[in-house]
Amino acid sequence: MTIVQPSMLLSKRSFMNKKSMMIKITVGCILAAGLAGCEAHSDQPVKVGKMLITNPRGNHPIRVSKQMIKMHIPVRRGDYGLNAEKKMELGNFVDQYRREGEGRLILSAPAGQPNEVAAFNVLNDVRDSMKSHGIVRQMVKLSPYSPKGDPEAPIVVSYLGYKAEGPKCGPLTRDIGGERRNLSYEQHSCATQANIAAMVANPKDLVEARDESPRSGERRDQLWDKYVKGDSTETKKSSDQKKTLSSSVGN
Repeated sequence: MTIVQPSMLLSKRSFMNKKSMMIKITVGCILAAGLAGCEAHSDQPVKVGKMLITNPRGNHPIRVSKQMIKMHIPVRRGDYGLNAEKKMELGNFVDQYRREGEGRLILSAPAGQPNEVAAFNVLNDVRDSMKSHGIVRQMVKLSPYSPKGDPEAPIVVSYLGYKAEGPKCGPLTRDIGGERRNLSYEQHSCATQANIAAMVANPKDLVEARDESPRSGERRDQLWDKYVKGDSTETKKSSDQKKTLSSSVGN
């Protein structure tokens, strides 16, 4: 029979504690390296263990910034309103504002210019067109301005919004077919990032997630009312549905 001395127990316990600590340190280092690889923004591949990875968002970032989105409506002397083309363009602009704009729409009309009377007529038409697209007076701020030396100064419709600017992709100057190490090349994912910036419906989505829409609770409310009243919450089936179900089970 082997007799275990207290000193042997202490030595074994100390060894196990050291081993456990070494495992924790090793796992922590691996996790830290993995996180560093995910957040890297270097143009060079990141080495994690024996793997080389790249971060397209860091190598070819999409820059999103707040800017004033503007539409210019030219006003000539003698104009009495918007033509059909400008009404359609303004309608699309207003719809875009409703989707992604922040704050109020700003209407900047020229004042003290030879086309001031025409600008007033066009401005009224602009207001009517915007109203037909759901824009009420409280959503609009009128801001007159005094352009210099422009007899046909435009009416400017603007709002604060987000604009995405994609990366500038250069030419592929080397043959990547001979890359035996399977490493990423300089322009890898650049075109994809540029396309995302060009096609995104609302650039704000690249900055933060949208709020969730309210749930559809009509069916849930009906079942809850039945439960509170003590009624059966079973869904009633028609005779045809019962026949179909029984025939399916029988087969």
